Amino acid sequence: MELLQTLKLYFSQGIGILRIAYEHSPYDLESFGIVLPKAKEYAKLADALVGPADSPRLQRESIALAEQRQLSLDHLVMVNRHAKKLKKRGAAWKLRAELIAHEGSYKEVNAYGNRRVKEIQGEKPKEPGVKVSQAKNGMVTMTVTDTQRRITDFTKTLDSIETTEQPRKKALLEAFWKLIDSGGGLLQPEYRTVIAIGLDQSATIVRGEGNESIVGASDGTTMTGAEIVNAAMSGTLGDKIYAGLFHPTAGPVNLYETRFASFKQRILAMAENLVCPWPDCGVPADRCQVHHLDAHKNGGQTNPSNLSTLCAYHNGVNDDGDVPGKNFTKPKRGRMVRHRGKVKLLTPGGRLVSNMHDLSAMGAMDLI
Repeated sequence: MELLQTLKLYFSQGIGILRIAYEHSPYDLESFGIVLPKAKEYAKLADALVGPADSPRLQRESIALAEQRQLSLDHLVMVNRHAKKLKKRGAAWKLRAELIAHEGSYKEVNAYGNRRVKEIQGEKPKEPGVKVSQAKNGMVTMTVTDTQRRITDFTKTLDSIETTEQPRKKALLEAFWKLIDSGGGLLQPEYRTVIAIGLDQSATIVRGEGNESIVGASDGTTMTGAEIVNAAMSGTLGDKIYAGLFHPTAGPVNLYETRFASFKQRILAMAENLVCPWPDCGVPADRCQVHHLDAHKNGGQTNPSNLSTLCAYHNGVNDDGDVPGKNFTKPKRGRMVRHRGKVKLLTPGGRLVSNMHDLSAMGAMDLI
């Protein structure tokens, strides 16, 4: 009976649990026994429901009502799933308030939420564009959205190109590349991507024996030794090749100090972290910003050991470790630090968490 009461208490304390989640990072919540995907979901929900809002009065009233009604986390997740579809200022909190106040079971409120979103938004047409996924196991997916007429005509064009006998999706891909090549092929820009290669590995590749060598690159891809040699021979690696020196515990060696990272310092930072080092992020270093581990405003220097790459989002949410009493802000997401040479996330709860992305283990600091 006591266990049943505990279970009932848990399911009735959705807002209370979110207040706890708001004070911790998902990785701290994971240490409490919550699986990481669920911890991330709770952290995002906490930001939305108990964090700063554009309708503070409505937020206070709605949160108080949710506590009074003892709504569960699952119920609040469902409410927020509907509300976050509304982008107009104040609209999301109006719908949250409406759904929190709506009487009924989870299923009934969910159905009501679906209807309300459709009523408020109307039918939302798809927007034309091209979407490219992140690389996974050497493969990337590109999705093209356009009018029915244009996509149909394009598909017919591909169907008209002679290909080998194979399943249709593979035949379309073959036809696609034939069409591209017939128009002059792809551009071959000079490389701006950083390729992280250990000293021993580079010697093997230079000798032409690196066909089995797999190295990571800052554009989120991997290359074989043979591909690197071919790129060098074709001139796509450019006429200059830079070598970076890394210390096993200090990280990139010091070059010189400036307010903004120099070209060489950026190259070193990209070679160290081929993707954003924030846990579970896969944004390639080519699209990342250079980040001061110890914030420049707090006296952090612009030298390689104090620099890292971070994607724009995580660079923005990183807690800069402000000086208490001066420009102190309460830590929430955690901050990137260098620990035993490698850049890791230090959570508000004191945990050190590494990015487990495949390319994270292929950067320069993992090659020494």
